[in-house]
Amino acid sequence: MVSGILQLPAALVGSVSVALVIVLAVLGLLAARRVFSHDRLKPTETATTQVLAMSGLLYAVLVAFVVVIVWQQFNDAQKRTEEEAVAISDLLHDSEGLPAAGRPAVQQTLVDYAKDVVDGEFPRMRRGESIVEESSHLTEVWRDVLTIEPSSESEKTFYGEVVTKVNDLASARTARIAAADYHIPGELWVMLLGGGAIILIFTYLFPTPDAVLHSVLIGLAGALLAFVLYLIFAMEHPFVGTIAVSDHPYVNVLNAWAKLKPH
Repeated sequence: MVSGILQLPAALVGSVSVALVIVLAVLGLLAARRVFSHDRLKPTETATTQVLAMSGLLYAVLVAFVVVIVWQQFNDAQKRTEEEAVAISDLLHDSEGLPAAGRPAVQQTLVDYAKDVVDGEFPRMRRGESIVEESSHLTEVWRDVLTIEPSSESEKTFYGEVVTKVNDLASARTARIAAADYHIPGELWVMLLGGGAIILIFTYLFPTPDAVLHSVLIGLAGALLAFVLYLIFAMEHPFVGTIAVSDHPYVNVLNAWAKLKPH
């Protein structure tokens, strides 16, 4: 369900979320004004202001903490993706120093691996699927590298670099797949949603005689809350949906190699 929502355009989901929260917030205000009259709320205005200020501060700290977490997770996922693309690029260039007999096979399997990431794994990750199987293309890279027998000192040096870079590529792929499973604990979502609802309820308790103005203020507060929560929700899943880590680093590597080695 989460992945399905995130597949929709971000502007659409964000707008619907904001509109829904505004409607619920204003309906809650209208219900509260029927229960608590202006005269009943007026004596508690000072206490309400003080409690709301304290609650708002605590909620702001919680939201800031969660935003920092999901932003760091998103950046980490982007970093892992770039590291994997860099490893592919480095391998393609270092493979030029390998013996001519084994060089084309290594380079082709690396290109096939990058294409599989772009055309196979990334679309699956966009849909929220988990990548649990090993990459057959990466396994083929290992096999091609292991069949090479360098003879000259230069080839031995490049061969050692290639083996190291293949290890780096395997580690980067593992890190990227692990980053796709990032999420914040459900308990934090309970605190975010529950805390936001409590803050809105507190704003109902101000003795404002103008119902229209009060509704506008509540609607604006609800819109801001919805924007923040949607941002957290979208960035919590770094590879899913329209707001996600891009596959451009791999595409750039493939395009650069195609220009260097046109077929």
